[in-house]
Amino acid sequence: MSKNETSSPDKWWESAVFYQIYPLTFSDANGDGIGDLKGIIKRLDYLNDARQDSQTALGIDAIWLSPINKSPMIDNGYDISDYCDICPTFGTLEDFDLLLREAHQRNIKVVMDLVVNHTSDKHPWFVESRSSKDNPKSDWYLWQDPSTKDNVPNNWLSYFGGSGWTYSEARGQYYFHTFNKNQPDLNWRNPQVREAIFNVVRFWLDRGVDGFRLDASSVYSKDEFFQDNPIKFGASDKNAYNNQHHLYDKNLPENHKIIEEIRAILEQYGDRVLIGETFIDSRLYDSNTFYGANNDELHLPFGFEFPFSPWYPGYIQREIEKKELITPKEAWPTYFLDNHDIPRHLSRWIECSLCTDPDKVAKAAAALFLTIRGTPFLYYGQELGMVDFEDIPPEKQRDKAVVASPTGELPPARDGARTPMQWDASLNAGFSFGVAVDPWLPVHNNYRTVNIESELKDEHSVLNFYRQLIRVRKNSEALRKGTWRTLIHYPHQHLAYMRETPLEQVLVVINFSYEKPFETDVSIDQAGWRVLVSERFKWGDEIALPKTLQPFEISIYQKD
Repeated sequence: MSKNETSSPDKWWESAVFYQIYPLTFSDANGDGIGDLKGIIKRLDYLNDARQDSQTALGIDAIWLSPINKSPMIDNGYDISDYCDICPTFGTLEDFDLLLREAHQRNIKVVMDLVVNHTSDKHPWFVESRSSKDNPKSDWYLWQDPSTKDNVPNNWLSYFGGSGWTYSEARGQYYFHTFNKNQPDLNWRNPQVREAIFNVVRFWLDRGVDGFRLDASSVYSKDEFFQDNPIKFGASDKNAYNNQHHLYDKNLPENHKIIEEIRAILEQYGDRVLIGETFIDSRLYDSNTFYGANNDELHLPFGFEFPFSPWYPGYIQREIEKKELITPKEAWPTYFLDNHDIPRHLSRWIECSLCTDPDKVAKAAAALFLTIRGTPFLYYGQELGMVDFEDIPPEKQRDKAVVASPTGELPPARDGARTPMQWDASLNAGFSFGVAVDPWLPVHNNYRTVNIESELKDEHSVLNFYRQLIRVRKNSEALRKGTWRTLIHYPHQHLAYMRETPLEQVLVVINFSYEKPFETDVSIDQAGWRVLVSERFKWGDEIALPKTLQPFEISIYQKD
């Protein structure tokens, strides 16, 4: 088996197309302006109605739900106060069980967010831990005495800004939080903590979930001696998170053992998937280390190099080639363009593309995203060409977790990429079923044209292009499981690559130029190709490859 061949034909997550749902803004069934589980259930047929010839469904295979556990919602669900219950904002455990059944009937797997680096400060575990230094859970979190230097135990910072330490009057000690002060970090060195979390994992697996996405999966373990992180050479602001080398507060060797133990639990349940946000400094480490030394950690680790690549063929191909080279032989790559923590890719790339038509950029990105070797994760609305809402009034903003550092550094707010799903051109984009209420976040003002109902009627829409690509992908073993091979080693204006199995070849050519046609420099057999995707030729036509690419042309051809 060559370096980038598939490891097994039986792993459903390798050929699946995943779809991330941010439940607060996906669909509101009860009319309170906030998305909920019943709203998701009502929209499942859009995601996959289990019909191969569906005229309306997107055709995805699995959904990943951002957190729906009980929470005070300081960080919009990523601060959990009860791991084994559903937040009333979203519904009940019975609603979740119904969602599982309805999704599985439509051949949709369900993956939950597992947030176990920290809890809410309202979690009973932390309430007890904070109450004294000698209670049964006193060592369930990371407590330290004030230092003689600056009071705070060390220089560890919060990713959301400011010090990572907050003082508790009740204990007379500081507790550490990688994120907001309302999100105290668990002490994973405590065996009771480990077993409590492992019981949470079993609780949801017993209920029937198909896997987990581990939030911040690289920061579970911290240095037992709480040593200061070194400051980067030449850094002008020692209180800026990215100016530290995070050697002692994340990605310690023990972290991999924790993930390995979680994976071992999933293995006991059969065909379940473990996904993880690696959250590391890619200049020091690589997300591929999270597959595990024996491929026994994450099935699918998320790295951020690809989505943050500039919109330029050379840079994008460099990230693909890097992943091809360093992905372990028995492992499988994964890709995403958007998620709930970063700006949407069209907002990042449209200016770089120098193109005035965002649909062209959206289609080029979609063709790339759904034809490279790996499991794709869509973010809700990506398939419509949704962009960030960049000017949400302060009184309507919801991302309250981030805080300024002592010198004023403030991580970017994430509300702009979390606005309501745009279902139709009715009030609030059809987000709430028939009720005139203000949604949790305001709807983008382009919703009258960028919405599902309108785009389904337009055969040239971004949505229908995504639907076409997903169908093509499902029907092509080469696109699902084949090797990847570039045909242009130093691309400038376009990408051209092959996906191959012993029985099938698929050629993908994407022109990134918005100005003029140009001659291709691809040296392969020109005859005998069938059209899979093209704006110039009909699907299924057998052609000789054209010598000239039109501006922003996307072509996918097949040969047996």
